Amino acid sequence: MSSLKALSVSCSLEIGIGVFDEQVCVAGIIHDAPDKPLIVSRPQAHEEEHRALLEVLSRGEVNFFLFNEMDHCVGWSPGSLAPEGSEQASEYLQPITSLYTGSVIEFGESLLDIFNEALYENSTAEKPELAAFKIPVKLVDWHPNFLSYVGMGTHQTVQVDHPDEGGMLENSVWAALSSVYPGRLYKSPVVENGDKTRELTDVLALSSHGNILIETKDLAMLASKGSRTHARRVSGVKKQALKGVTQLVGAAKALRRNCKISSSEGKALSADLSDKLHCVVIVSEFFHDNWDEVFEAAASAMRETGDLFHVIDFRELVAVLKIARGRDGWIQAVLLQRLEQVLVNQTLNVRSRQAPDSSA
Repeated sequence: MSSLKALSVSCSLEIGIGVFDEQVCVAGIIHDAPDKPLIVSRPQAHEEEHRALLEVLSRGEVNFFLFNEMDHCVGWSPGSLAPEGSEQASEYLQPITSLYTGSVIEFGESLLDIFNEALYENSTAEKPELAAFKIPVKLVDWHPNFLSYVGMGTHQTVQVDHPDEGGMLENSVWAALSSVYPGRLYKSPVVENGDKTRELTDVLALSSHGNILIETKDLAMLASKGSRTHARRVSGVKKQALKGVTQLVGAAKALRRNCKISSSEGKALSADLSDKLHCVVIVSEFFHDNWDEVFEAAASAMRETGDLFHVIDFRELVAVLKIARGRDGWIQAVLLQRLEQVLVNQTLNVRSRQAPDSSA
């Protein structure tokens, strides 16, 4: 999501094209950090794709549609491609009949690794057989989409370039869970502590299979416009995650003390506390890095409260929902299985993937 926000504030975009032994790879390169761009690459192995790519390079323009982790289109823009890079790439894609078509499984991950390395380092010295090109793209007229998600008696909106970035992440989490917990999902519920009230947590899902308490922590991208270095972004996300763990410890203890809780509209809420709570910190993006300090904080929180603590990003939440088929009870089971892997491997760097044959 943070990379999509970066594009909405005019961070530079490039298209990467690689040809290696008649096999084609394509990539989107988003410069959302000055020292470490995001590269999203994949193999291309169908004749229709080859023809479409050549057509785009020939025209020099194409519409770009941006989709979030939920596969919802958050915006689009016409884009123009730099002519010099387009012409060079077109030469290596000719004749089209010589390009590989067939199963992408036969590509292997090694080809993508070579391609990505060439894009990062601007060099193909180690693999002269690889022809790699980066084509600058100018997004000429950004059109953000205004998405509305309707629940029982309420709705939330999401707009990728809205200045309230934290609020948009909260709304996105609510939208992802709203169909799973109709009438049992609450945004910004409050808890009574003596004569005072305070927010319990950002999002609360009530369930007999284990209540889910969520704190969202967004990495602000719109104001910085992609000027933060990668190290600064990682440091900022870790600090936010630590704060989220601390807040969820307080929220879990408040529920265990049977403090009165209510919705933001004042409706009294009753929580079934027979199962362990799932306390989830959701950051906007989970970078591959050393997360030992946050891991220890989450482990300490579990020892202190006796409940379950998770630190994930929005992409991982959507993956968990897909694996669980969006079913209450299954979601908690997938979170628990994931947490077991986190504890066994002593790291938060765990990604969930749906098995290819998971039709059950």
